[in-house]
Amino acid sequence: MPATDPRTHEDYDRLYYRLDLEPGASAADIKHNYRQLAQILHPDKWRHPSAASLHWADEQFKRIKEAREVLEAYWAMHHQAPSSGTVPGNAQLLRVREQMRELEVRRERLHGELDGLQRDRLRALAEIARMQTERERLIGEIVRLRDDVASERAAHAVWRDNEQAASEAEDQATAEHAAEALADHDLAPTARHPIRNFFFARFDDPSRGWLMTLSAAVVVLIVLFVAAHRLVFSVFDATGSWRWLGVLLQAVLIATGAILAGGFAWSQRTLHRADRAGRMHGVPLPARETWQRVGAALRGTGRHGASWQIETGALSPDDSSFTLQAVLRFSTRQHGESEAHQTVTFRCRAHAAGAGTTRIAWDFGVQAPTWWLVPAAGVVRDLRRRVEADIAGRI
Repeated sequence: MPATDPRTHEDYDRLYYRLDLEPGASAADIKHNYRQLAQILHPDKWRHPSAASLHWADEQFKRIKEAREVLEAYWAMHHQAPSSGTVPGNAQLLRVREQMRELEVRRERLHGELDGLQRDRLRALAEIARMQTERERLIGEIVRLRDDVASERAAHAVWRDNEQAASEAEDQATAEHAAEALADHDLAPTARHPIRNFFFARFDDPSRGWLMTLSAAVVVLIVLFVAAHRLVFSVFDATGSWRWLGVLLQAVLIATGAILAGGFAWSQRTLHRADRAGRMHGVPLPARETWQRVGAALRGTGRHGASWQIETGALSPDDSSFTLQAVLRFSTRQHGESEAHQTVTFRCRAHAAGAGTTRIAWDFGVQAPTWWLVPAAGVVRDLRRRVEADIAGRI
């Protein structure tokens, strides 16, 4: 609601005194003092506990707000300080100043209370952080004790079985070795992409892999340079006035080719490492827990809002083996424009090799256009890291 014009019942000097200003102060001073007083008298800022004090602060806030609106309206219309017809007396000035001093004392007291509350809050936050650290330490200790107990139970069960039936264990071991050899043959990943595996196995050689990688990069750059040079300067004159444009196009073609070749090489190297990491190996976990950890790794990996969907997965009734095939499908287009044509398939098979030990193997399949190989390789890398962190890292 707009403030009333004071010329009919009140002079402008009284409005200045409400804002603790001398008559004739500028519009900037009016705004500045109003903000300072509002920080003290606003109902949301006033922290005095009594209802009477809160009512008094609310009335004072309305008075300074009215004074500011009237004075700012006068400044906006006349662009000068208003003049009043009366001059306040000394008693009035003393009363106003006494009220301001009282307000200052109250403000200082409230600031002290706020500082105390802030210190209490910081102490509470520090205590919460300490309790969280202690909780994490206890959880880690509980997990370690649980693993130790499981290992001790498994070792005791093996020792008891060996003591009770030594001869039967020998025959059973022979049968298990034969079954393990057959299962390893079934679980071994198919030898796909022999050319890719041949080259990248040498690039990953710790003794000379860096040299072969550098040599391959140099060869690719030379080929790109020669191809770009022949392509560009078959159109532009090598000595004409447009040579600078040909040189620029040549540099763009070389940079684009280097980016595409580098992305293709990185994706192929990532897929090769994923296939190599998925070869048959043993993990010190029961088949059921291995199954659960593989499922947890799949649930924690996704891209562009898509998630892994387990198409086939079965755990044997006696918890001795399992097979799993999960697929991640998504499209880089907006939702609903087209079906997903980018697919990453994860296949995993495992069988129990003994008490608390599982033989596991996995591999990946990618069905996507060439331009999508880089994000597909990123999906494969993320899942391989999660699986290795939860399972293969315990070898």
